[in-house]
Amino acid sequence: MGESFALRGSAALNEIFRLQYDQLLRFSRIRVGNVPDAEDLVQEAFLSVGRAYPDKGIGELRPLLFTALRNLTLDYLKSGYAKQRRSSAEIGDLDDVLACSRSATPETQVIDAQLLAIAETAIAALGHRQREALRLSRFERLTHSEIAQRLSVSPRTVRSDITGALAAISKSLVRADQRRPSETE
Repeated sequence: MGESFALRGSAALNEIFRLQYDQLLRFSRIRVGNVPDAEDLVQEAFLSVGRAYPDKGIGELRPLLFTALRNLTLDYLKSGYAKQRRSSAEIGDLDDVLACSRSATPETQVIDAQLLAIAETAIAALGHRQREALRLSRFERLTHSEIAQRLSVSPRTVRSDITGALAAISKSLVRADQRRPSETE
């Protein structure tokens, strides 16, 4: 690396990129918690240092890169984007549970909108107590006992109401799916 210390400008930056990228990425990833954002921050650090110091050598650019990356990482962590990104990642980790992909195609968006309309219609057709039990269970996350107290019924009735509501919604969705032409036709 002795002769590479003589490199300046973009050649020096390219050499640092080759030699230090993994270390810079690790530095950023440890702080921000995910690889894609860490990669973006490292790239941004290289771009900003390259623009700000086009004639510096490797010996001067390396500490500038780490300082720039540290500052970018701190700014990122202070931003609301970091929190939003973390919660999005947590939801993304539930893809299998939620049964929805991260990036929906226009076709799946239309199908999802249709299915949602069908589910909303099925929910609207439920009896008041079933609809309320379902809402309290799924949206307010209350236990069957808590719902039973609110609705003045037994926990067994709450379980029956929720089961019946989910069955009615499922039947509506299955009927709609059977009416939809298959992708192979």
